[in-house]
Amino acid sequence: MIDKVEVKEVEVKAPVAKKAPAKKPVAKKAPARKPATSKIRKEIQDVEREIKKEVKKEVKKVVKKTKTVVEKLEDSVIGVPFKVVNKTFLASVGLLMFVQKEVDKKVTDFDKKFSRYAKDGEKVVDDWEDKVEDFRKDVEKKVDETRDRVRDTFKKAA
Repeated sequence: MIDKVEVKEVEVKAPVAKKAPAKKPVAKKAPARKPATSKIRKEIQDVEREIKKEVKKEVKKVVKKTKTVVEKLEDSVIGVPFKVVNKTFLASVGLLMFVQKEVDKKVTDFDKKFSRYAKDGEKVVDDWEDKVEDFRKDVEKKVDETRDRVRDTFKKAA
């Protein structure tokens, strides 16, 4: 069985530009006046700000009056060891800072001395190389002189 498919041709229409509608004359409106409620809103906002300031002041007063747990236990039997531990900890931190500074000084001093010793070592090695070179030249010269004497002796003997 074969199904038949119908093909319909569709017309394609080009879009047509529409003209803008003509503007109608409009009457100008009078400038808007601020309603009286804006003044009231400003007054309400001012009052709210003042209330917030007063509340903050009261909260600060309340916060200042309350003591922390550490302050409450400060003079008790429990608080004394905490004071001692705190002071010991702060002293150890101070000591650690002092030791760190001293170690840094020693390291920089060592670096300076080490570089100076390295330069001195280079000079010594250069001097040794020069001395060895001079010794080698002296030995070569003496060997050459001895060889020449031996040749002369063999020539005279022969």
